[in-house]
Amino acid sequence: MRHCLFLGDAHIRPNEKAFQERLSRFLDSLSGKFDHLFIMGDLFEFWFGFRGFSYRNEYGPILESLGNLVRKGTQIIYFEGNHDLNMGAVFSQNLHAWVYPDATWFIVGGKRWFVTHGDLASARGIRYGTYRKLIRNRATYALIHLLGPRLMLGMADRLAALSHHVYHVPEAFNARRYREYVQDQCKRGYDVVIMGHTHRAEIRREGEGCLYVNCGDLKQEETYATYHEGEGFRLGRGLEPIDSSA
Repeated sequence: MRHCLFLGDAHIRPNEKAFQERLSRFLDSLSGKFDHLFIMGDLFEFWFGFRGFSYRNEYGPILESLGNLVRKGTQIIYFEGNHDLNMGAVFSQNLHAWVYPDATWFIVGGKRWFVTHGDLASARGIRYGTYRKLIRNRATYALIHLLGPRLMLGMADRLAALSHHVYHVPEAFNARRYREYVQDQCKRGYDVVIMGHTHRAEIRREGEGCLYVNCGDLKQEETYATYHEGEGFRLGRGLEPIDSSA
């Protein structure tokens, strides 16, 4: 992992064709510049891995660009969010992505990276913790499969609007809870904690020798994070095609 890009929380909707085309051009520009693309969750407003359903009509430009990156040697690492879960065959088989439903860690350049979407911090609260348990279980997955992709996609916008009104307003952000979560990972011996979910791009030192990186919001703020061996982490902004010095 010498050259990595971290992005997420775009909450792409099927009818946002102009944004999809713009993001697709950005993704196409990554070829040859990054060996790993970390998608930090909630790239889509709704995604569930239905058997035999490709999402080509809904997210075709994005999937095509991701496929081109994979064919040219980029490894995709996908951390499921709270809007995209059970990623299914499109990512695990077609795109050969490494998919993680929660968190994992890597050793890069002798440093231990802890990487997660970030809603595990929210799950420490009773309200969101209960919601997450209801969403992420076999019974719910079976019900979603039974309802099918067309019905679920039709419901997704209404459910997403409710979610945004509850969880994506400034007063819902519990900065203390997120900071404690990051500090806990630092205390466990990780050198870098990398997250999304909060929609707040940030790189900061958290205590002695621990770095916190958040890639922010790819749609509204157009932020992402990069890592280059020998240079470390940086925040980037804007979806213009990226050059090799980013």
